[in-house]
Parts: sequence; C-alpha cells; structure tokens
Amino acid sequence: MRRLRSARLLCVDDHAVSQIPGVERWSYEAFSQETEAESITVPVVRDDGKSAEFTVPKFVEDPEDLRGIALVVIGAFEKWGRDGLGG
Repeated sequence: MRRLRSARLLCVDDHAVSQIPGVERWSYEAFSQETEAESITVPVVRDDGKSAEFTVPKFVEDPEDLRGIALVVIGAFEKWGRDGLGG
C-alpha cells in the first residue's frame, strides 16, 4: 500500500490529522491507496486514541461522501463500544 496525498481529498498533508467536519472528537488520519485493488483506506481516530478505518473504491473521493461513510463507521464503532459488543 502507498500513502495517498490526502490533500487531494481533504486539504491535509500526508501525515497530518484533519478534523472531520461536524463530528466532535473524531479526525481523519492520512489515507492509503491500494493500487491493485483500486481502493482507498480511510483511518479515523478519536481524541482518546481509539480508531477505526474503512475502505472505499478510489472513485469515492468527494469529501461529503467520505464524511457520510465516516459517520456510519463512527456511529457503529461507538455503539459497539457502548453496548460492550466484542469486549
């Protein structure tokens, strides 16, 4: 996997963290791109260090689309933690 220049998608540097608009406590970390799979992996991190990630096809690069997917992933992650599923 190689690092994707996140600036193209969210105006952040390769190693920077960018706040997810309208989502308290959560930020994007640098994206990575899988060339063969033509996909982008998007890590999200909470201010306490807990994290998750999701992978989308490389054509999903609109910031609002990524934000919407991030909201679903974050909601599921927080529900999982709150309900004690999986430990």
